[in-house]
Amino acid sequence: MSRAAAAALALLVLAACEEGDGGPTSPEPDGPSNALIDRVEIVSEPAANGTYLAGEELVFAVLVTSGDEVETTGEVFLIFDLGLASQPATLAAHEAGRLEFRYQIRRGDYDGDGISIPEGELMLGPGATLRIGGADLDRTVSGVPAGAGHRVFARYSPGESLIFDTTLDRFPVPSLGLEGALGCAAIEDFAGIVEAVLEGNAAGAAALFQVAWQTGRCVTLNQGAPAIFLSAAIAEHRNEVYDLVLAYGPGAGLGGQETAANWWTLADFLAEPP
Repeated sequence: MSRAAAAALALLVLAACEEGDGGPTSPEPDGPSNALIDRVEIVSEPAANGTYLAGEELVFAVLVTSGDEVETTGEVFLIFDLGLASQPATLAAHEAGRLEFRYQIRRGDYDGDGISIPEGELMLGPGATLRIGGADLDRTVSGVPAGAGHRVFARYSPGESLIFDTTLDRFPVPSLGLEGALGCAAIEDFAGIVEAVLEGNAAGAAALFQVAWQTGRCVTLNQGAPAIFLSAAIAEHRNEVYDLVLAYGPGAGLGGQETAANWWTLADFLAEPP
């Protein structure tokens, strides 16, 4: 065979390989990725008292079984339950094996049992994609039950002006012959009084308040007096949830002496000004 014929034959073989007839190629991934969502965790913590307030942020971590590169376009959401409503947390950051979703608590949000995540799947916005290692991720999510450490109280925002209001009678208060709602400097003192009432022990609740009132730890909060909402704590006693709030305002102690300070009281004893 001449050199020219050999060269022509080599060119034909090379062309056949480039056309894919048995030659080496770099296949594109097709179909779903082998990566799965391993679990979802709530990684944020409330700033105080185990209760998120308006303006705080919930942060969820979605952990994936693959460490391959994460590729996203558009908006991706994790759906969770907050009180009686479902809310979307938005994908805010990602790295190999981990997706981070965020939601900012808004005025009016409330969950006395704690937020939870239903079984389902990550949701994609219009035209959005979520791929791991070049292939679509199986977006199935396992549920996460409600937890007392992730309760939400955003009926009011920190720093908001309110009034002490004893006209709301959804919670029985011991009758002590004193005017106004009850408030205590320490959450433990006030929680003890509330839980005695929940037990049906009005006399015990009155005795607890009387001792704390005489020592200046608890006061009466005058009807219509101004207050400033500071914080909240949602507690539970024998499966009954009750809401405590910390508010700054005037309180009358032993002998009628009035002191402006931070007082724990029932959420039902605060209201927006008329």
